[in-house]
Amino acid sequence: MEPKNKQSIQNKAYSGIEELLDSEQGLEFYNKDIMKKILREFRLPLNSKVKTRIVEFGAGTGALAEVMRKNFDIQPVCIEIDPNLIQILSSKDFETYPDVKLLPAPVEFIYTSNVLEHIEDDVDALVQIKSKMLPGGLLAIYVPALPILFSEMDAKVGHYRRYTKKELEHKVKQAGLKIENCYYNDFMGVPAMLSLKIFGYKGKSGIGSKKSMVIYDRIIYPISIFLDYFFMKRVIGKNLLLIASNEL
Repeated sequence: MEPKNKQSIQNKAYSGIEELLDSEQGLEFYNKDIMKKILREFRLPLNSKVKTRIVEFGAGTGALAEVMRKNFDIQPVCIEIDPNLIQILSSKDFETYPDVKLLPAPVEFIYTSNVLEHIEDDVDALVQIKSKMLPGGLLAIYVPALPILFSEMDAKVGHYRRYTKKELEHKVKQAGLKIENCYYNDFMGVPAMLSLKIFGYKGKSGIGSKKSMVIYDRIIYPISIFLDYFFMKRVIGKNLLLIASNEL
C-alpha cells in the first residue's frame, strides 16, 4: 500500500497533523512509558537534576518532548522538517532546528520515535543522525514492527514500512552504528493492530479514533507493560525499541 503522506527533502509538509494531535491527547500514559524506557536505556536517572542535552529527531507536535519536560525535567532540543509542526514546537518554547545537520554541536543522546518509517531513505537519515552523535553517544529508535500489520492507518499517516527486527538491525549497522539492545514493545498492540487491519481504520468514530486511543491507553496498554516485562518483549510486539551507540 503506497504511503499517502510522503515526506522528503522536496516535500516537507506532513498532512497527518490531525492524527498526531489525537495521539498526543489520547496516549498520555503510553507516551510517558516510552520515554521512561528510553531514559532507562540511556542510563539516566528518572529524577536527575543534572541538565542533560538530549535531541529528539522528528519531534512532531512535541508530545514526547513535553513528556520529557513535564515528567523528567529535561528540555529536549527538537528536530522537525515540517514548517507547520515547527510553529507548534516554537509555540511550546522548544529549541527547534529544521535539519539535524544544523545542530550547533554533537550530543550524547538522541532519540527518535515513530519517525523512520515516514522516511523513504531511512539509512541516510540514520547516517545524518550519527554525524551529530558524540563518540560513545547513544541513539534510541522506536518504530512500528511487523510488516504483516501494515494497514490502512499506516498508509494514511504516511508510513513506508513496518520493520522486522532483522531489517531494523541491518539498517542501523549499515549506518555505522553499534547495536546495544533491541526488543519489542506493546504485545497487546498486535491483536489491536490486526483488528484495525481486518475491520479498517474508522477515523473519528471507531478503531483508530481519539476515543479508542484513550481506552487503549488506560486499559489495554498497562497489560502490555506487564507481559512485556516478563517475557513478551523478546518474542513479539507492535513496536521495536533499539538502542545503538556511536562506537569510540
